[in-house]
Amino acid sequence: MRHRRFTLLTILALVVAACGGEGTEGSTTSSAAESTTTIASVEAVELSYALEPGASYQYEVDMNQTIDLSTSGDTSALGEGEDLPGDMSLVIAGTTTLTYSVAAGPESGTYEVTISGDFSDLEFGGTIDGEPVDPSEIPEMAEMEPVDVTIVVDEQGNVIPDDSAGPGEDFLGGLGGMSMLDQFGATTPGQFIGPPFSEGEFTVGDTWSETVETPMMPDADPIVTTVESEVVSSDEVDGNEVFVIETTSTTSAFEFDLGELLIGFMTAFVPEDATEEELAELDAIVEQLRFAFSVDESASNMTTWFDYVAGVSRQAEMTGDTHMIMDVNIPDETTGDLVEFEMDMTIGQDLTYRLIDGSGS
Repeated sequence: MRHRRFTLLTILALVVAACGGEGTEGSTTSSAAESTTTIASVEAVELSYALEPGASYQYEVDMNQTIDLSTSGDTSALGEGEDLPGDMSLVIAGTTTLTYSVAAGPESGTYEVTISGDFSDLEFGGTIDGEPVDPSEIPEMAEMEPVDVTIVVDEQGNVIPDDSAGPGEDFLGGLGGMSMLDQFGATTPGQFIGPPFSEGEFTVGDTWSETVETPMMPDADPIVTTVESEVVSSDEVDGNEVFVIETTSTTSAFEFDLGELLIGFMTAFVPEDATEEELAELDAIVEQLRFAFSVDESASNMTTWFDYVAGVSRQAEMTGDTHMIMDVNIPDETTGDLVEFEMDMTIGQDLTYRLIDGSGS
């Protein structure tokens, strides 16, 4: 029996589908009785984004991404063109420009933001299987392709999910041409710039937080993400008054075995006239099939210089890292025989954004 091809993209799409669903969230705010900063106090103001439909905002982005990867076993089951090195330590660095084009959103108080840019000027360094990196032989999964993505955000900076997307489509397609690694990283270049805000007025010393729970598989604990922000000081950027806001986003560790999902995916394509021999072959595969996936607790930190008058982020610095392990035993695309594969990967990123052209800049 020839089994449906299991490419890396297909598998990760199933991972996303397993983690999908609308999350539940709650937020809290607090105001400090006394500011600990030495900067003169600033009157409390409502914090919100005031993007202008029809306008474009250009950010210069300095990027430094590190990828440490080790694999063992047979990677042939990932599909043609997706073979991975045994060991890789890769650094991707450089400067590029991202353009944020704004249109009116589908609902009042929302914006449709199209993010575009390319990474052709980035430089690659490090080693692959002990040899210095040859930029012409970078593994496909580590390539940085152009970004072209449209998202919808509200005035508080919350990204509105696309309810029309199919399972995994909003996540996998929502980052445009970014590599698969970026889609599991703690930070990504093609994202909205700035923290989500809570309702109310804020000044130096004030804090707010938000917790989002994303359901996973039935009877499994949800993935919990906590976003905590604080206005730590006031400052000026190019003559514009800003609040300096520090934000920490923490996502809980999670792990699961997608074997049941993969079994359902495979059995859905069993022909009605399958022979007993073919069904027995499938049963033997199902008995040993495994797709264990685990991600450690991850955290990202962001400092934003937010222009509370113009309602736009003037600068932002982001750092984050993610560690994940895959342990699979799935059918080979050609032979149908089960092959084992393990991957251990750590992704780290440092990103700096500077508004160089836009409303009021």
